[in-house]
Amino acid sequence: MALEKETEEKIFTAAQEVFQKKGFDGARMQEIADEAEINKSMLHYYYRSKDKLFMAVFQAGVKKILPKLLGVLGSDKTLEEKVVQIVDFYYYIFKVNPYLPAFVIHEMNMHPERFRDFIISSQIQIPQKFKEQVEQEVADGRIMEIKPEQFLINIVSMCMMPVIAKTMVQVIFSFDEREYKEFLKERKAQIPELIMKGVKP
Repeated sequence: MALEKETEEKIFTAAQEVFQKKGFDGARMQEIADEAEINKSMLHYYYRSKDKLFMAVFQAGVKKILPKLLGVLGSDKTLEEKVVQIVDFYYYIFKVNPYLPAFVIHEMNMHPERFRDFIISSQIQIPQKFKEQVEQEVADGRIMEIKPEQFLINIVSMCMMPVIAKTMVQVIFSFDEREYKEFLKERKAQIPELIMKGVKP
C-alpha cells in the first residue's frame, strides 16, 4: 500500500512538471512516465487517460492559489495587511512553482468550460467580507472610489505579470536568472506600498 502511494505521488509530481512546462497539448504520457521513472503501462494503471491525469494536476494547481487567497480576503485583517499577505503568498508560490501561473492561465483560456465547471463545483467565491471592507474604506474616505473587484485585480495582476511574462522581462531588461529573481524580490517589497498609495484619495 505504501509503495502504491509512493508511486502515485511520483507520477503526480512528474505530471505537474511536464504539464506545467508543456501544457495539455504538448505533454506526452511517455514523457510523464519517463519523468516518474516508471513504464507507460503502470502510468495508465494509476491514471487511465491523459485527460484524467491533466485534470488532477490542473485542479491541484488552482487549489494551490485560490483557497489561500480567499482565506486572506475573508480574514479579519486590515486591508493593508491583506495586501501584504497576498503579495507574500504569491511571491512564495511562484518561487516554488515558477511555471504554475502561466500553466493555469493558458489552460483556463484554452478550456474555459473546464475552469468554470471546476470553480462552480468547488463553490469558490470572493468573500463578501472583503467586498464590504473595500466599500467601507471608500465610504470613510480612506481610499479613492474603487470597486472591490478592481482593487483585487490590481494586486493579483501586479504579482502575476512579471512571472507569466518572464522571458519578456528578462529580454527587455537584459536580466540573467539571478537579476530576474532579485527583480521579483524588489517587487515583493514594493507592491503593497504601490497598491495602497495608488488608492489614496
